[in-house]
Amino acid sequence: MARKKKSTPEVDKVRSYVEGVAKSLVDRLYGPEGPPWGTKMTELEDVVVAIRAVLSEKMLQQALERQAATGPPQRPPAYRSCPQCGRAVEPLREREVPCLEPRNVQTRGGEAKWSEPEEHCRKCRRSFFPSEQEPGD
Repeated sequence: MARKKKSTPEVDKVRSYVEGVAKSLVDRLYGPEGPPWGTKMTELEDVVVAIRAVLSEKMLQQALERQAATGPPQRPPAYRSCPQCGRAVEPLREREVPCLEPRNVQTRGGEAKWSEPEEHCRKCRRSFFPSEQEPGD
């Protein structure tokens, strides 16, 4: 007996779109007749797993880059203040180009890569990256 997969409201909102993308990918990969007879299940599964990895990594990267790009006014209070003294933070303005710290985290969905802007606390004279909530050097 098949089990019902867990879902979230976010997934439910895009389910029909994702189902259409899946159909389109099968058409592009195998044509209207599907994979040739004799294709092993493990071969099909390898392709699906590889596509899932690309999709997972790109979605994580896009979501995290967009989140990191929001300035302090759009963040919740805990992410727009210094983790040491609690005062409001600001981008380092003395640099022409903001310092972007590359982030690379292994997740259940694959590798997540994004860049995060450095924030600065004038009182503590410390820099840090908001996602870590720890003072930097």
